[in-house]
This record gives sequence, structure tokens and C-alpha cells, in this order.
Amino acid sequence: MKYFSEKLTGYIVKSGAVPEESYEIYQYGFQIGLEMLSCLLACFGIAVYLHMIPEFAVVTGIFMMLRSFVGGVHLNSFSACFMCSVTVQTLVLVVNRLYTQPLNAAWGILIWNMAPVQSINRELDADEKRHCRKVAVKIIAGIYVFVGICTLTGMKAIVSLVAVTMAVVLISQYIGVVKYKIEKR
Repeated sequence: MKYFSEKLTGYIVKSGAVPEESYEIYQYGFQIGLEMLSCLLACFGIAVYLHMIPEFAVVTGIFMMLRSFVGGVHLNSFSACFMCSVTVQTLVLVVNRLYTQPLNAAWGILIWNMAPVQSINRELDADEKRHCRKVAVKIIAGIYVFVGICTLTGMKAIVSLVAVTMAVVLISQYIGVVKYKIEKR
């Protein structure tokens, strides 16, 4: 991905669209974007194979919204992150197909209480932490409204999917806290 992001950044710098001083910023942004896109496409391909496209959309939407503001474990290489993300997303879809899980309201509270989980590469100041917690509570409230609607309309599989996804986010947060403490030493 770094190779492609460097080529893309080189092209836009050469074309004059961005100043050369911004090369590293754009290169990093393109690299992260390409890595996320490749992971998303791999997970989407698996969802297509499993005939679970709507479920993929629910898992991905909830996971990305929550993880953006509550944090969680961040792996140290793209390949490890890619493999972990694809495996976890696939397991969430398969587990949900095999077993229906009830949503535990406490998960949202636990997720919010731990938010935001920091990374050694991205430590947050007090204002950033407050902002993340404010947004996280809104996201969690929105998720519970969504779950309420799904419950009222008899969509038990989607409620279960949300439960499994929130459990994964919570587990990721716990692992992220432990990893941060270890790396901080």
C-alpha cells in the first residue's frame, strides 16, 4: 500500500494540486485510505460469498462509528490489522448466523465508560477525550434507538448482530487498554 500511496501522492504533487511540503501528510492519508479500502473490500467480498450484504453493512457501520470515537486495540502492522479485521468481521457474521445473542444494555455503558481508549501512537489531550466521550454517547444512544426499532419490527437477527458487534468493540477496548499499558512501560 505504501508503494501505491507514494505513486498517487507523487502524481498529485507533480500536477500541482498540492504543495510538495504536504507530501508526507498526503502520502500517509492515501496509505491509510488504501489500507482501509482493501480491508473493506475483502470483508465485502466475504459478505457477498456468505450472502450477508445487509448484515455486513450493519456490522461495518456500527463498528466504524464506535471505534472512531471509543478506540480499541491498534495493531502494529497493516498485515496484522488486515488479517485480524477480516477474521473478526467474518466471525461476527458467522457466529450471528449460528447463534442469536441478546443485546446486553450494559455493553453500551461499559463501552462509554472506557472511551476513549488511547494508542501509543495517538495519545489524546483532555479536550479530545471529552469530545470523544460526547460523540460516543450519541452514537450509543443512536444504536439503542436502532435496536429498539429492530426489536419492534421483529428483526431479531439484526439485534443479535448489533449485540455481537458491540461485544467485539468492548473486547477490542479491553485489549487496547492492556496493550497501551504494556507499551507505555
